[in-house]
Amino acid sequence: MPSTDEDILRAAMRRCTEDVHAPASIAAQVVSRQRHRARRGRILTLTATTAALGTAAGVVALVPRQAAQTPGGHQTRPAITLTAAQRTLYQLSSAAANASPGQGRYVVMREVQDNYRRTSVIDSLTGDVWTYQRGAGVPAELPVARHDSPTQAQLAAMPTGPAALRALLISQYDQQQKQADAATAAQLKQKGKILGRAHRPAIKPLRLTADDKVFEQASLLLWNPLVGPALRAAVFKVLAATPGVQVNSHARDGLGRPAVEISWFDRVTSVTLATFEDPSTTRMLEQTDTSTPAAVNGHTSSAGRDLYLSVTRARAVPPDPYR
Repeated sequence: MPSTDEDILRAAMRRCTEDVHAPASIAAQVVSRQRHRARRGRILTLTATTAALGTAAGVVALVPRQAAQTPGGHQTRPAITLTAAQRTLYQLSSAAANASPGQGRYVVMREVQDNYRRTSVIDSLTGDVWTYQRGAGVPAELPVARHDSPTQAQLAAMPTGPAALRALLISQYDQQQKQADAATAAQLKQKGKILGRAHRPAIKPLRLTADDKVFEQASLLLWNPLVGPALRAAVFKVLAATPGVQVNSHARDGLGRPAVEISWFDRVTSVTLATFEDPSTTRMLEQTDTSTPAAVNGHTSSAGRDLYLSVTRARAVPPDPYR
């Protein structure tokens, strides 16, 4: 899968030449969507030292109101006020914590992505991913992506304290972006040598806030079916403590199934990212990204959709289901 902004943009727009670029008004929006898909599953496992940075400044926490005092001067237990959105997220956290971990080495995910069908198989021990597809203009099968997802054991080693997890998600995003920037710079340098001239990037890097980074990384964790109950429960708590997260507890996904919609508006790209969770099991039902008309220079809005039909486990890699 493409890993640099320039490659993502060219693949997404299906360009025929290297020197033709999309207008700046839509480039950031296209890259945002494709980067989000390319990053799926790639939640890097950092060292315990890095994870311990969860107490660093800037971590958002639910702050209790000032402790009240009784007439005798004794302090009473402080009260914590939760919004309706936070209460819903904490309910999802409790449901996730009580869920049973999946059994079977291979996870099989059946989905509709935009206008074609897709089945992904993830090896929980190695992180290898098999992908089968059916639809106009898409290859029937993709090469096996070795170690494309963290293993179940790597995900289980991530911190489950909300503060530590938030700090780790921000650090992971920054590390991923640094790697992507380095790859882009190396590619452009090599291209400049071939063409005998300087070649500048087609788009500017996206400047996201810490909360932007947290939501993107958190949504990737919610997507990954290898995430265990404890970590999944922690993700919902992190989202509950992230300002700007929107929650609709009475939503429905693209198939009409009852869902809790958790969304985030990215002010840099004017794209709204949303994840739809089963209110009982917290299983991922759908993920969408929708751009506003302003994001595409006055044109009609655009949307991307990943609608999950089923997530099951198997003891062996299943054959291509579309043949």
